[in-house]
Amino acid sequence: MDGQERLLAAEVALVGSGTALETAARYLSGAGVRRFRMIGAEDWPEDGEAWLAALAGVALILRAGFDDDPMLRAAVRLGVPVVVMRGGQAGVDLVSFRHHGPCPHAALDVPLRTAEPVPEDGGLAVVAGTLAAAEAAWRIARPDEGPRARHLKLDLEGEPLAQDIPWAPECFLCGGQAREAVPS
Repeated sequence: MDGQERLLAAEVALVGSGTALETAARYLSGAGVRRFRMIGAEDWPEDGEAWLAALAGVALILRAGFDDDPMLRAAVRLGVPVVVMRGGQAGVDLVSFRHHGPCPHAALDVPLRTAEPVPEDGGLAVVAGTLAAAEAAWRIARPDEGPRARHLKLDLEGEPLAQDIPWAPECFLCGGQAREAVPS
């Protein structure tokens, strides 16, 4: 019952666009999430401080596409769990980080990368979105359970991989041990 109440009360930030993100949002809505905050490419903040404002108050960030940038660092700074997904021609990748407490030391000045996005494939993007929705619902409903980070890779040319990651993108200065509130 507690998990269902968390889902009903949650606001999820949807970062990016595409079939995978649309699929994940549809399944999360079916699981009980009623509030979404869309942050598409046209609304993409340029720096970490702007991302802090854009992500304030969300229960989870669901992102299409991978990159280490100010969005991820702002999530760490705010202590918000993140689920990142990609579904392309070679397979599906999904990485999730549970909440780990706000860290006032998390650097926000990571430069944006300008790599070309990996094209989505219809069927595999739907698979990525479905898996991401299940992971996101679990991270919201049971925020203190499970590994700090997890990677799932469904490679069409190799073996599937599912592994817990002993590392989360926490502050390199304190290793995520700081639990101070982030100054507003």
